[in-house]
Amino acid sequence: MEYAYPTYEIDLTPQLMEQSCDTAVRLLDEVGFVVANERFLKHVRGKPGLRIDGDRVYFNPALTREYLDRFITAQASKHQPATEPVPASDWQVQINGYSMNVLDMETDEIRPATRQDLRDLIKLANSFGIGGYYPCMPQDLPPMMRAIACFKICWEMSENIQPYDYQHPAQIPYIYEMHQVMGRRFDITLVVPSTLCVDPATLDMVLDYYADWKNNGDINFNVLDYGMVGITKPITVIGCATMILAETLALHILLNLFDSALELPVSLHGGSPTDLRNACWAFGSPRGHLFRYLNSRTRAHLFGYEPQVYRSGRVLLETSSSAVDEQAAMEKMACGLLGAMQGARTFGYAGVLCVDDLFSGVQFVIDVEIVSYIREMIEAFNPHPDIINAEGLYEECCDVGLGKDTFISHPNTVKRLRNIVPSSERIVREKLSSWLQHRTTLKDRARQEAMERIQTAEAYHLPADKQQELNRIYAAAEAEFGK
Repeated sequence: MEYAYPTYEIDLTPQLMEQSCDTAVRLLDEVGFVVANERFLKHVRGKPGLRIDGDRVYFNPALTREYLDRFITAQASKHQPATEPVPASDWQVQINGYSMNVLDMETDEIRPATRQDLRDLIKLANSFGIGGYYPCMPQDLPPMMRAIACFKICWEMSENIQPYDYQHPAQIPYIYEMHQVMGRRFDITLVVPSTLCVDPATLDMVLDYYADWKNNGDINFNVLDYGMVGITKPITVIGCATMILAETLALHILLNLFDSALELPVSLHGGSPTDLRNACWAFGSPRGHLFRYLNSRTRAHLFGYEPQVYRSGRVLLETSSSAVDEQAAMEKMACGLLGAMQGARTFGYAGVLCVDDLFSGVQFVIDVEIVSYIREMIEAFNPHPDIINAEGLYEECCDVGLGKDTFISHPNTVKRLRNIVPSSERIVREKLSSWLQHRTTLKDRARQEAMERIQTAEAYHLPADKQQELNRIYAAAEAEFGK
C-alpha cells in the first residue's frame, strides 16, 4: 500500500557545490581574512601562499585549493553511499540550556538563574536518567566565578550533565585544571564574530595554551561560526554554507601553518531559520526540517557520495516562546514529530524556552511527555499484534451479551489494554464534568512532578579525591575573583 507523503522537490547539485568552493577560494584571495592579532601573525608571516597587509591576510588560490582538496578527500573517505536506512537507536531525550534565566517552578516568574537552580535542575534530569548539557548558568555570584561554579556543580552532581564554555580568558586556568582533575579534554573555541574575521582574543587563548596542548594533548581547538541566515551570513543555504566554508577554512589553514599537527575542523553548514523582523533565531520554524535536509545534501555533494535514503539526525525540541504556553507546545511537538517521522530518535533542548535564553523545569517534564507521545505515535505504525487478535472473541461478546461482564472489565480487555491503548499518567483524558471537580492541567501536573522529583532524587557523589581537588581549585578562584 502506498501512502501520500511529501518529498523534497529541491536539491543541491554537485555543480552548485563546485561554485561554492570556487567562491570561497576567491573570497580568501581577493577579500582576505581579518586577523587583528600581531602576536599570532608574526608566527605565520613569510609562509608560502600568504600575503599580509595590516591585519588582513590574503590566501593564494593554489594554497587554499590544496587545503580544500585535502579536506574533501579526507571526508570522502569516511563516507559510503547509504543504500538503506540506518537502524534506529534507542529513544533518548537530552537536556540543554546554557540559559542565564529560569522560569520559577512555583511562581512562573522569570528571574536570573542561581546555583540552587542548577543543582535542582540537574537532580530533575538525573531522576529521569537523562543527560546532556548544563541547563542554566548561575548568576548569583561574581561574573568571573559563574562558569567556574557551573563546571564544579555539574561534575560533583552528575555523571551525565556536561558543563561547557567560559566567558573570560582569566577563568581558563581554573577550568582547565578542573578538566585535568576529571580526566576530560578541554575546549578552546575560536570565534568568528563578523564576516571574514576572527576574534583576536581567542587567538591569544590558542597561543597561551599551545604549550599545554603540545605537552599534554588534552585540548580540543574548535570554531564557533553562527549560521544566522540573512543576519551574520547570506540568506540562502548555499550562501551561508559558502561563507562558513571560507571562514573555517581560513582558520584551518592559518592554524595548520602555525603548527602542522594542529587540525582545526572545517565546517560546511547552510544555517538555520531566522526571524528578520527581530533579527534573531526562529527556533520552532516550520522550515527547520528543510534546512536540515539541505545541510545533509551540501556535505554529500561536496564529498562526492550520493545517499539513497535520507534520515534525520538528532533533532531539537525548539521553540521561540518565552512561556510554557501554546506556542511552545505547538513548536516543540511539530519539530519533534516531523524529526521522528524522518528517523530521528534523539531529542535535545528539553526544558529550553526562548531559543536558549530561558530554562523551565516544568517545560522539561512536558518535553519528556512530548517525546513519549511521539514515540507512541511512531511505534503505532508497527503495533502489538493484540490489536487484531481474535482469540476468545466469541466468548467475550457472549459474556457481555448475557450480562455476565462488561467490556471494560473483561479479562480480554485487562490482558490487552496496555498493548492496544496505553494511557499516559501526565495526559489525563476525561469528561468536562469530571475535570471541573479539580481543574488540573498538564502544566499543573508537570510542575508537581518536577518538584517531587527534585525533592526525592537520589544524590550523586563524586569520588572524594576528585571532590577535594575541585574544592581546592574553586577556593583558589574565589580568592582571586571573590565569593
